[in-house]
Amino acid sequence: MTTLKGSFYILFQSYKKQNIIFWSILFSIILLSFFLDTFFGQFVSFAITISIPVYIFYSSMAAKFLNKTLPYFLKLGISRQQYMVNIGLFFISWSVLGALIIACTHKTVSSISNLLSVKDIIIIHPALLFDTSPSFLQMMALDTVLLLFCLSSGLLLNVVFYRLGILGGYSFLGLLTLIPIVTIIFEWYSPLFDFLTASSIAALMGALLLFSILLYLVITASMRKVSINPA
Repeated sequence: MTTLKGSFYILFQSYKKQNIIFWSILFSIILLSFFLDTFFGQFVSFAITISIPVYIFYSSMAAKFLNKTLPYFLKLGISRQQYMVNIGLFFISWSVLGALIIACTHKTVSSISNLLSVKDIIIIHPALLFDTSPSFLQMMALDTVLLLFCLSSGLLLNVVFYRLGILGGYSFLGLLTLIPIVTIIFEWYSPLFDFLTASSIAALMGALLLFSILLYLVITASMRKVSINPA
């Protein structure tokens, strides 16, 4: 337990500055949207999203996680398996915290918009695909799972670059770019969208959670003999 608390403290301090800067910029953009609506609302409409920038931020942070933390933790004497356990628990906590902030911000912005009768700002959230009026818990649960998926995906990309170097990493990215291209060529995007909208939010969260767990187990298995220095 002491090791876990120490790991959480180190990880929190390592990413404290980035988190403060990111959330400050995001909240500033939201305030700017209200300011523009106050003076120019009769001319333009705004569509803002709180969750998607957080997904991108979490993915980018996880994509360089190993380079920043693994050598340091190994030098402290923590085994690779213990490191992955601690990182997994940190990812869960980080996802829950991020989802809580998103849900609170979303509800606060919605309440202020209704209070001030602001009709020119549209707030976008993935939960709206399943429910036109998602609850606080629905948004928080969906964001938690999506953030966990983003962290696991970003960490997978980091593992590929860490173990295979720049050439292997960019080759992997090249393969990933084929997915949307093939989807467009064979017109799979329409059935995929219909499938997602027809599925329940609980089924989607369950599938994403299971996939994230399996993905993290694969990452953990690939870390057993990883070098302290990246390739």
